[in-house]
Amino acid sequence: MDKLDNYDRKLLAELQRDGALSVEGLAERIGLSKTPCWRRIVRLRERGVIARTVTLLDPAAVGLGTTLFVHIKVEKHDADLFRRIDQALCLMPEVLEAHLMLGEADYLVRVAVPDVAAFERFMTDKLHRLPGIKETRSSLSARLVKHTTELPLGQLAAGDSASARPRKRTPRGQGLNRQQGRQPR
Repeated sequence: MDKLDNYDRKLLAELQRDGALSVEGLAERIGLSKTPCWRRIVRLRERGVIARTVTLLDPAAVGLGTTLFVHIKVEKHDADLFRRIDQALCLMPEVLEAHLMLGEADYLVRVAVPDVAAFERFMTDKLHRLPGIKETRSSLSARLVKHTTELPLGQLAAGDSASARPRKRTPRGQGLNRQQGRQPR
């Protein structure tokens, strides 16, 4: 797989800041003409470097301003159990992120809900009903200090790109951000 060059990194940095920029605007910002800029975008999409383009919402502005983190321990480490839990978490719209962890907890899950009462219902009606859950521990986010979706591309030296390694693609319908058949963000 080709490595990211300086123009690729500049292009990706601009797209991470504003995915709605026109090709003309992008080309001007990175110092290319429109056609080579567009070809790079197409190539980066085909390679899977650009996974998708989204609109980011303010959770509080849409009534989902309560964020909690849930540490989950499972009863036993069994591939089938992990697969069932993965699938169940993917179907829960309140779950924004779910990570299979190494360490004390087996999963770390980020949840967005309107309020603590909604979180209690989520835990009782959904999470605690999953088979194989041994223990959960929750933490309420008091204040968001930093949130970004921008990867630190500036840390990549020319010719030293991690994107040169093949990236495992998640099959359609199996990504952790899947919510009831909708495309992940």
